[in-house]
Parts: sequence; C-alpha cells; structure tokens
Amino acid sequence: MTKVNSPQDAEAIIQKLPCDMGIHRTSRKCTLKGPEAVTEDFSPSKPVLVDEVYPDEFSLEETQRRILENTRDLIKYQKPVISIGGDHSVSFPVIKALKDNRPDLELVWLDAHLDLKKKLDNHVSHDVVVRELIEQNLFTPDEITFVGTTRIDQDEDEFLHHHDINVYRPDDVEDFRREFGKDEQPRYLSIDIDVLEEDAAPGTGYPDGELSLEQVKNLIQQISPEHCDIVEVAPELDDSGRTTNNAEVLLTQLLEAST
Repeated sequence: MTKVNSPQDAEAIIQKLPCDMGIHRTSRKCTLKGPEAVTEDFSPSKPVLVDEVYPDEFSLEETQRRILENTRDLIKYQKPVISIGGDHSVSFPVIKALKDNRPDLELVWLDAHLDLKKKLDNHVSHDVVVRELIEQNLFTPDEITFVGTTRIDQDEDEFLHHHDINVYRPDDVEDFRREFGKDEQPRYLSIDIDVLEEDAAPGTGYPDGELSLEQVKNLIQQISPEHCDIVEVAPELDDSGRTTNNAEVLLTQLLEAST
C-alpha cells in the first residue's frame, strides 16, 4: 500500500472501522476483521492515509460516537473518505458527519437489503441505518436511492408505502444507469458486499445479492461518489478468500472514482 503519514500528502483517506456489534439477528457476524483483511494486501496507485477507529467492545453507541468524531476530524482535510467496515452500522455515524457538513449530499445504497427495519432496544444496528437517517431528518426520501435490492421485509415494505424512495432491483440496474444524472451533485455511495452474487461474496452474513462484480464496478464508475464505504465483509465465513479479494477490487475502483 502507498501509505503516507500526513493527510495533506494523501489523495484519499481510508478509514478502517472494525465492528460487529451492529449485527443482532444472526450468528453470522465475523465482520470485526473485515477492514484488516480488505486492506492487508491492498496496493493503490495513489497515496492514501490509512486511519482506524477502534470499537468499544461493550457499547455500539460509544463506537458510533468515536466514528462520528473521527469522521468530523477527517472532513477538515477536504479529501475523499473511504470507510471500510465492519457491519453496516458503522455507516450511520460516517454519513451523519458528512451530511452535517454537506447538506446537499445524496445517498446511493448498493445493498441486497434496504436496512429500513424498525429499531430494537434503541440501537442503530446494521439493518436500520437508512430508516434512522430519514427519521432523524438527515435525509429526505428523494435524496436516497436503493440499487440491487433483493429482499424486502414486511416492516420495510410498509415504510416504503409511506415514503417515496427509488428502489432498483437487480433486473432494474440498467434502468438506473440510464436514469442516473451525471452532474455535480455530491453523493455518498455505501456498498454492502452482500449486493454481489453469492459466488462472488460468500463471506457475509446475508449472501442474498444478485449483481456481478463487473456490474458493481460499472456502477461505482458511473456514480463517482464524493465519499463511500464498503461493509459487511466477514473473512472467517469464506475460506476461499473470494469475498476479501473482490472487496479489494471494489476498493480500487472506489479510489479511482472518488479522486
């Protein structure tokens, strides 16, 4: 990896966010080691600063507070921030910090799931993040686009019934690409590795995706996000290493597209 020690010398900042406390409906966790696995052999062609926020092993809320404060600090350097999870709950404080800084920021959620479920025990877990962003009035529904969705739970379907949000299923990806506006609008792209078809990413908690690696690479290039993340890589659930390898491929694409 082409590492630099100063953010001023970097073209982008990679923020490692190890965490698995946001997963609570399945025993298939193992995302704690995701950031290390994805970045271990990563060799970018551009200089990057690698930063890390260590989780509080007893508190998801404290972990998210640390991520929020760290992201606010990183924003000051005016460089693309690429966050590597960790489960999808780490995206909430990152996106909150960035949206507070850029009120016109839009969100593209590239995920097999909507993450619009109702909260349990007041925790912003990995499957409630987008609902929480809306209910905290950080985003309006028309600022959010879902791409690659394969599973919608009943409570999420009810939420969609009352909120006008664009949802593109795997068969609709080409429609999204035709309709997506290439303009100067700042966008955050959140990629759950489970959006990939299972053969490309078996190492994740809910391998429900149907998109090919090539489709996701093309989407990254077209969206050209200002900031972004890759989450839900669970190395211990994939002995073949395909999930980690493909996450590295996407990380390379994100670095190229955001700088």
